[in-house]
Amino acid sequence: MPLIFSFATLNVASQWIFGTSAPRFLLGGYVQGFGTASGGSSNVITLQEIFAGQNISGTGYVDNLTQSLGQNLRRNAVMGIGGLVAIKIASKLVKTLGVNRSINKLSDSVGLGTTVRAN
Repeated sequence: MPLIFSFATLNVASQWIFGTSAPRFLLGGYVQGFGTASGGSSNVITLQEIFAGQNISGTGYVDNLTQSLGQNLRRNAVMGIGGLVAIKIASKLVKTLGVNRSINKLSDSVGLGTTVRAN
């Protein structure tokens, strides 16, 4: 469960800051099927864009990157804050409702009790 909620938090933060999902931010332009870097033409920012040497020549790209980050933070603020709050509430509900205990019982019954644990 901590892994699931950690990934959900990472994804919400990535959407908020970079304007795209965590997998697309990390893999976009590197792995086929995750899209390509936008080349500074949109507010979607990928890791490839940040690290690509050819895009960071001069101050134009850096200014555009900074502007895109600022626009993403402003445009996606409600979604980002709401998503983080919702994840925290869901985490508390999972524990309160006993979902984690049910998952632990299920993993014990199929022999994965020491490998899969929902805390």
